[in-house]
Amino acid sequence: MMYSTTFRQHSVASRTMEAMADAIARGFVQLQSLFSLAPAASTPADARAQLLRLADSYESSQPSYAADLRAAASRP
Repeated sequence: MMYSTTFRQHSVASRTMEAMADAIARGFVQLQSLFSLAPAASTPADARAQLLRLADSYESSQPSYAADLRAAASRP
């Protein structure tokens, strides 16, 4: 068998690029939240209700999956 090992040599330029990429990513996240492009965070109660509705829809076709969804909804 042949194995290949690669490594990344960090330099000032690569660290600068990583910092710039992080700043750009943070900027896009800020932009998303500013324009409400990100989905609204649901409350735990809403998430549980959604899981239970999904479990009800799967009850007749996949009862074991529905049981898993109900178990997930009952977790704290």
